[in-house]
Amino acid sequence: MLTMIRERAADALLRPELLCGEANFRTLAEAIACAVFISHGERLHYVNHAAETITGYAREELLSMSFWDLVHPDCRELFLHRGGARHGDAERHEVKILTKNGDEGWLDISTATIEFDGMPASLVSAFDLTECRHAEEKVQLLAVTDPLTGLGNYRRLVEALDAEVKRTGRTGRPFAVLLLDLDQLKKINDRYGHLIGSQALCRLADVLRVFCRAIDTAARYGGDEFVVILPETTAVAAKLVASRIRSRLAADSLEPRLSASIGVAVYHQDGETIEALLRTADRELYGMKPV
Repeated sequence: MLTMIRERAADALLRPELLCGEANFRTLAEAIACAVFISHGERLHYVNHAAETITGYAREELLSMSFWDLVHPDCRELFLHRGGARHGDAERHEVKILTKNGDEGWLDISTATIEFDGMPASLVSAFDLTECRHAEEKVQLLAVTDPLTGLGNYRRLVEALDAEVKRTGRTGRPFAVLLLDLDQLKKINDRYGHLIGSQALCRLADVLRVFCRAIDTAARYGGDEFVVILPETTAVAAKLVASRIRSRLAADSLEPRLSASIGVAVYHQDGETIEALLRTADRELYGMKPV
């Protein structure tokens, strides 16, 4: 329904009986929710109030700019290659923009070549998709996030491992995995309750965040187990990271005191498949667990 309303509003701007008079056009443009940008050549010749609201620029500022100035640098090449529309024929795109305060926004735009004020002109009518895009991104993030710890979930782990295997196939550079198990979680749950047990898992997750680089991925494998993926990391470097994680946990005086058993494995060296890699890390982990 919302899409149909948007399309009808955009189509209304192209109706000849409305565009034959500038006064009629301005009345329509100021009454609708979509932003309207009309250019003669490169310079904007007319914008409505919605255009000011969406972009954050005052009308006077916009009239000294081109619509191109609003398009995000990441989208300019794609936007340019799509070209213009024939007279009266609307083309629809989604385009990313930069607002006056530097925020990124998304617009669902219809572009067309029209006659305005007796001259050929370019018309862009635009609906703000920014909130919809943010909502979509939030849903996508939730789909790969463990709700308790905020780390990646199993789905995110599988995606990241697949990506690393492909990257290693291209570059030949190794990656390591740490498989971690929070020690004595059952005893913590029995003694302190499951709420404290859940908090213990979150405390371990916080420590993993401290030692993860931007290129690393930390995810909850399930239950009391976690995996950290360390791209371009040797066995020696991975074991150093594991040692630092254990030291950080040991230095925490908060009760209950925490420790973790950590198995280390390096792709190719310790397994030719993801399953073999994790089995190797699992064997090393259980060899370290306290009795």
